Amino acid sequence: MAALALLEDIANRRIRREREFRDQTDLLAHDDDWLMSRFRLPKAILLELCTELGPALQRETVRNHGLPVPLQVRTTLGFLKTGAFQRELADQSGISQPSLSRAMPAVWNGIIRMSPRYIRFPFTVGEKRAKQAFWAKYGFPGVLGAIDCTHVQLRPPSENTLIYINRKGTHSINIQVICDATCKITHVFVNYPGSNRDSFILANSAIPAIFEGNPPLDGWLLGDNSYPLKTWLMTPFIMPATENAI
Repeated sequence: MAALALLEDIANRRIRREREFRDQTDLLAHDDDWLMSRFRLPKAILLELCTELGPALQRETVRNHGLPVPLQVRTTLGFLKTGAFQRELADQSGISQPSLSRAMPAVWNGIIRMSPRYIRFPFTVGEKRAKQAFWAKYGFPGVLGAIDCTHVQLRPPSENTLIYINRKGTHSINIQVICDATCKITHVFVNYPGSNRDSFILANSAIPAIFEGNPPLDGWLLGDNSYPLKTWLMTPFIMPATENAI
């Protein structure tokens, strides 16, 4: 037992040295293209995310100072981006798989808690800015956002597996997203498995009530032909016959 404890201590010291070195260099040593290819975020946003999450993620343990915040954020984003095995990501980052497994929930729970401050559908002043941006960029008046759904593949639960099969035959959840003229996300609705149609998800989200409330929201969304035409939702002509329709 003593020999095993000694070997574990030596391994932990080696991992800690590698971790400290990589933590100090990885985020600042690479350009935005490299960071985007691995974490889908540029350097400035990664550093801001580390700052925002820092107070919640900084925790000390009896044996060491825990994983540095940038390392927790980087490895979690790497997992979310690639879906790679945790052990592979942990080895690349110089940490143990159990450490990574403990760190990831703290990071994504922190991101979820932050999200309402950043993902907000435009109202009042935001509503006016959204319309101005669509008009300035696309010459389209009165638009508050563009809506669509995207499939995120997953390993389905053991029960009700069939409801996760999408039209391409893979398992997924179907996520409704609205973005503004700069592609900034202003609304996310994650509630239905991949077999559900975009129009069904829209009908069961909060968006119809927002636009059809009293008073109704002044403006409309742009969607594709998977959505029905509504007073607040514009979709393309199926067979445009005039230049204006096109």
